[in-house]
Amino acid sequence: MVGVPRNADASDADRWGWIFAYGTLLAIIGVVAIGEPLATGFVTGFFLGVALIVSGIAGIAAGFSRRGWRSNWLDNVVGSLSLLLGLLVLINPFAGAVSIVWAIGVWLIAIGILEVSAALRSAHHRAWLSFVGLVDALLGIALLLAGPATALAVLATIVGISFILRGVFLALFALWLRRGPDRAGMRP
Repeated sequence: MVGVPRNADASDADRWGWIFAYGTLLAIIGVVAIGEPLATGFVTGFFLGVALIVSGIAGIAAGFSRRGWRSNWLDNVVGSLSLLLGLLVLINPFAGAVSIVWAIGVWLIAIGILEVSAALRSAHHRAWLSFVGLVDALLGIALLLAGPATALAVLATIVGISFILRGVFLALFALWLRRGPDRAGMRP
């Protein structure tokens, strides 16, 4: 749920309980994620592996179709790196939970270098691609220097905070729906 719908009506008010329960569940998952960084890293590693595979396939397809926003060789290289990293993470997600942050760090450094290299040769997007490449490389270096326990704790904290915030938002939205659009100050 991205935002409050403009056309909330009385039938939406009847569903507030489900939304409230979902928001509460998300907040609880967020607290657990912060408290269990290894489990959070494992689950995050699994979903990241899937996302990297999809991203890699899309990048390779963009490179071969000449529709990529970068250059063809960069789309193919980044797509291949993403695909390879995704497969490695999915082969052993638990080991990925321990090493995923370092792998992301290496991945960010490699992509950052490739993006800066492409920016130097590009007539379009030069400043933006350079900026993104430098930020990616710096984030990668920071992750590599963090150490495994600290890095997983940071990852778990970020995931946990995201879930908690979404959960609180949904719970508050559900309470708003419970009052009904007319009583909540929204009239059609």
